[in-house]
Amino acid sequence: MKHIIRLLALFMLAIMLLPTFVACTDQAGDDETTPVLGTSEESSSEEVTTQDNLPELDFGKEEIRFISRNSDWVRGEIAVEEQSGDLINDAIFNRNIAVEERLNIKIKNYEITGDNYAVSNEIRTAVKSGTDDYDIIANSVYSTIMYTSEKIFHNLYDCEYLDLEQGYWSQGFNQAASIGNAQYMCTGSIALTLYRYMFVTFFNKNMFEESNVGNMYEVVENGNWTLDRQYEIASGFYRDINGNGSADLGDRFGFLTTNKAYIDAYWSSCKLPILTKDSENYYVYSIDKDRMIVAVDKILNLWYNCPGSYIVESVSDSADQKAGASALAEGRAAMVTLRLVSVESDELKNMDDKYGIIPIPKLDEYQDRYYTFLHDQFTAFGIVSTVKEDRLQMMGAVLEAMASESYKSVIPVYYDIALKYRYAKDEESGRMLDMIYASIYIDPGVLYTKVLSSVHQQLREIIRSKNNAVVSTFKTLDKVVEKQVKTLNDSLAAMQGG
Repeated sequence: MKHIIRLLALFMLAIMLLPTFVACTDQAGDDETTPVLGTSEESSSEEVTTQDNLPELDFGKEEIRFISRNSDWVRGEIAVEEQSGDLINDAIFNRNIAVEERLNIKIKNYEITGDNYAVSNEIRTAVKSGTDDYDIIANSVYSTIMYTSEKIFHNLYDCEYLDLEQGYWSQGFNQAASIGNAQYMCTGSIALTLYRYMFVTFFNKNMFEESNVGNMYEVVENGNWTLDRQYEIASGFYRDINGNGSADLGDRFGFLTTNKAYIDAYWSSCKLPILTKDSENYYVYSIDKDRMIVAVDKILNLWYNCPGSYIVESVSDSADQKAGASALAEGRAAMVTLRLVSVESDELKNMDDKYGIIPIPKLDEYQDRYYTFLHDQFTAFGIVSTVKEDRLQMMGAVLEAMASESYKSVIPVYYDIALKYRYAKDEESGRMLDMIYASIYIDPGVLYTKVLSSVHQQLREIIRSKNNAVVSTFKTLDKVVEKQVKTLNDSLAAMQGG
C-alpha cells in the first residue's frame, strides 16, 4: 500500500508540473513570449520527494483565521468540525489536525454565506477599515483576484516558508496569476475544487455498447476525439421516446448540455487563448479570431444542427449539473458535459448503467493535445494585507504545510479512492482522469474576466445567439479589452513600484 501511495504521489507531482500554454502563442517569430513551465527530468524521477522543506516551527497555539465560502461543492473544503465516516470529510479533518499539531496552531474557518462576491467584499471592507479580522482568504478565484490592485493581499513572494515551485502548488496557476515580480494568490492540492471543477464528457457505456459505437478510450488516445467526431456519434442516438413528434427531455439523445457555463469549456478544449505573457511577465491580449471562427462553426453545428443533440436552457450551476447527471443516469443522453464533481452526486453514484469519463473534444485532429477547462469558481488562496509583518511568515508556513499535507493525505483519497475506484465504475476512466488533470489549461483572461469586459463570457453569447458573430463581437471589444489589459498591467506594476 505504501508503494502505491508513493507512486501516486510521484505521479501527482509530475502532472502538477506539466505545462499550460498560458505563456505562449502560436505566432511565429514572437521572441518576446515567455516560455511555459514544463516537467523537468528531476520532477519525474525516483529522487523526487513530496515532503516540504519547512523547518521545525512552533507558533505557540496561534489561531489562524480563514475566511471561505459556505456553499455547495466547496463547503468543508477548508475545515470540517468532526469525523463523519465520509472518506473526503475525514481526510480534510485529519489534514488539519496534522497541520495544527505540526505547527502548534489552531485553524479557525469563517464560512460566509452569500453571493459569489460575499467573501471578497468582506475582505475589501476589512482592509479599507483597517480591521484585523482574517488572515487567509480562500475564495473563488474570478470573484477575488480582480480586486488585487486594491492592495488587499500580501505578495506571496515575501513569505520565506512558502515555496510555490513545489509540486503540490499548481504551476499552471502560478504561470497565469504571477505578474511582474509578484504573485498574490495561489492554489493547488490544497483546493479540492481544482479537481472537482474540471469540465469533462461523461458517456453512458451501456448505450454506447448497445449502439456498437466502439471503444471511446481508443478514440481519445488516438487523438481522434474531436467536435466533428462527437457530432457523428451523437447523430445516431436520437429516438422520439414519448412519441409527441418533437424533441424534448422525454426523448433519447446522443449529446446533452446546457447553454451557459459549459460553453466556457471550449476556450480550453479548442485551444483558444485570451491572454498570454510578455518577456517581463505581464499580460498580452492574444485572441485568435481566425481560430475562434472555425471553433464556433463546429460548436454551432454540433449544438444546433446535429439531430442527436439537445441543448437545455440553463437555470443555475447546480440545476444544470443535476439535469445532465439525471439524463445520463436515466439513459436519456449518451453523452453529457459536466464538472467532475458530478461523480459525487446521487444520480451517478446510484446509476445502474456504467459510465465513462473522457475529455471535452478538441477542435480537430491537427490540435496538438486535449486541454481541460476549470470552472472559474475554483478556490484560490491569498494572505490578507492587514496581517501584520510579524505574523506574515506564519501564514506562509500554514499554507505550505496545508498544501503539502493535502498532497499526501487528501488528494490520494479523493483522486485514487473516491474517483477511480468508488465512483468512476471502470479503471479506464481512471486513466482518462490522469490525462484530463494533466491537461488543465488556466488562462489569465478567465481569472481576470470581470475587469476585462467579461471577455470569456462573449463565447457564451455567440453560441447562444446561434450565429457566428466572432468578427462583429470582437471588432469593438478588442480595443476596449486591450486598454483594460494595459490598465490591469499598470495597476499591478504600480503595486510593485513599477
